[in-house]
Amino acid sequence: MKQSGVFMPTAETSNNCLADQLLTQSGYVQETSEGMYAYFPLAGKVLDNMKQVIRREMESAGILEVNLPYEQFEHATGKSDEMILLSFIAKEVISSNQLPISMFHIKQHVRTSVKSTRDLSLLYAKEYSLMSGYSFHTDVIEAKANGTKLLNVFSSIINKIGIPYRVIECINDNGNTEYEFIAFSECGKETIALSTTSSYAAKAELAEAMLEEELQSKKIKKAEKISGRDKSIEILAKSLQLEKAQTIRALLYEFNEKPVLVLLRGDHELNELKLKKIFGTSEIRLMDSKEVEEILGVGQKNIGPVQLPFGLPVYADHGISTVVNGICGANEKDTFLLNVNPERDFAVDHYVDIRLVREGEPSPDGNGILVFRQGVTFARIIEPEPVFSKINVANKESLEVLTGYYYMDLTRLFGATAEHYSDALGLKWPIQLAPYDIHLLIEDGEDEIQQQLATELHSVMKAYRYGVLYDNRDVSAESKQRTSNQLGVPVQVVVGKDAIAGTVKVTYRTVGETHVWQKEEVTEKLQEFFRTE
Repeated sequence: MKQSGVFMPTAETSNNCLADQLLTQSGYVQETSEGMYAYFPLAGKVLDNMKQVIRREMESAGILEVNLPYEQFEHATGKSDEMILLSFIAKEVISSNQLPISMFHIKQHVRTSVKSTRDLSLLYAKEYSLMSGYSFHTDVIEAKANGTKLLNVFSSIINKIGIPYRVIECINDNGNTEYEFIAFSECGKETIALSTTSSYAAKAELAEAMLEEELQSKKIKKAEKISGRDKSIEILAKSLQLEKAQTIRALLYEFNEKPVLVLLRGDHELNELKLKKIFGTSEIRLMDSKEVEEILGVGQKNIGPVQLPFGLPVYADHGISTVVNGICGANEKDTFLLNVNPERDFAVDHYVDIRLVREGEPSPDGNGILVFRQGVTFARIIEPEPVFSKINVANKESLEVLTGYYYMDLTRLFGATAEHYSDALGLKWPIQLAPYDIHLLIEDGEDEIQQQLATELHSVMKAYRYGVLYDNRDVSAESKQRTSNQLGVPVQVVVGKDAIAGTVKVTYRTVGETHVWQKEEVTEKLQEFFRTE
């Protein structure tokens, strides 16, 4: 294909995300309005190659593609994809022996959860391409086994695409297991906690905090009340040369319309998501100063775990158990309790993990320490919920059908893959994804010898069924080289001043190696490269 005939409008982007910069400056995509993108021919080729990887792997697992109506049809009829597929199963399936059945489809969706313009990048585009899949079962054990199979299929897809990723297993709000596939990107809004020496990975907000050893060697002192007029517990502790880990913060939360006292060490940060999971609810509320005073008779800065009203439950983070000779509010105006120790001076009803982990802490699996990286979820497998849809199969047998769901956001995958396959010069696609196999450049389009050799090589390469992008534009050699580096085609073949000697310069963009070959060597060496890559 002659490059002059390929539409690839380039532009700079104000977006700081690397994927946007790489793909916009090289003519793959451009933002048309906030969060909406136009995909030009090169992007279409890469996305098609990704879809072919998905289709091959899904089909090898017995999961075939269907094509369902556009999303607007759902809103017009009130029918979801699942309902449409179930209606066909009810008509065509004669008995339960024909299940399970798995199907997937790929179509455009519009994201409605974008909160601000800061969220808008290719990784969080409003319009995105989604692979959605459904599996229908009549047996719970079989359905769970299918989830394991899908986990292997998704892993195989991403391994063939070739980007680093982690799979995080978690429990959703319905109590079902989910597998989330995370790609790493500085523009990702999810912080992932990773072990330095093991495969442990979790969202930082859900990572389990390791229990710390109690400092039994310290001598326990006698508790005493001290005045702290107009001082916070942090300022008072500093003046007494106490460590932050010796301060006990008390927070009064409302749960199920009842107050609960929550305790946290001063050097730790409360994780409300963990607290919600402990309480088994999505609704908790930090009580305001007026409510605190009504319940405890004191202002917020002086509340603590002592002299509490009867029946007020106390939930403490595990870190509280390690406090020795600490300081906390005394539940008296302008008064704190110094040299306070848990269990001796106050009781805790429940010790729980309710704090955020920090980078550099030991990994929860006991191997290595935690490091944080930014990432984005691009795929999810949801094990079937224990709720069945009842259908009448072929008007004979009534079946309860269990449905499993799985998704892959191809737009996010495309952006994350572009970021991974890049360097300071631009993109560098692997051969399984690249829009073309070879980028053929001619340094001087007016030089007849160079023209002749380039034309000859172009014909030979096409005969060998390579996808060739031939840069025949009337621009400088430097401009062609710069553009070629940005486009990231796996192999660059440059016909230049040495054409008179029958030699060309060949660069493997993926690995950065450059060779000078005689024209007679080109096809043989290219075959070897594409065969071994």
